[in-house]
Amino acid sequence: MFEAPEVMRMAQDLARYSGQRQSIVARNIANADTPGFRARDLDSFKDTMMRADPTLAAKATRAAHIQADQSIQRWATIDVGGRASPNGNTVSLEEEMVRATRAQSSHTLALTVYKSSLDIMRTAMGRGR
Repeated sequence: MFEAPEVMRMAQDLARYSGQRQSIVARNIANADTPGFRARDLDSFKDTMMRADPTLAAKATRAAHIQADQSIQRWATIDVGGRASPNGNTVSLEEEMVRATRAQSSHTLALTVYKSSLDIMRTAMGRGR
């Protein structure tokens, strides 16, 4: 039947990724005073998508080329490291605010791309806005 164009699928994935990242940032901020808490983040969207979707990754054109492992967990969390406070906590509120802003910006971009793609499809089908 109808299959969404690749750009729309990518926009959906970016919106989901941004929402998940915002959730992790919120958890980090909520635990800013928890002794021993390690700040987390998501692996970058680009790197995750390149590993998860073989159509986006570099292609092996000869048998001698090294094949990448395609079995990864989508949007794996990573320890952001950083300097620990005396109680062992690694959350920096300033860095978390930057991450939150970037996640919100990515989410807005994804929704804008998705809406624009939808408008183009509607126009192509003669339905306009």
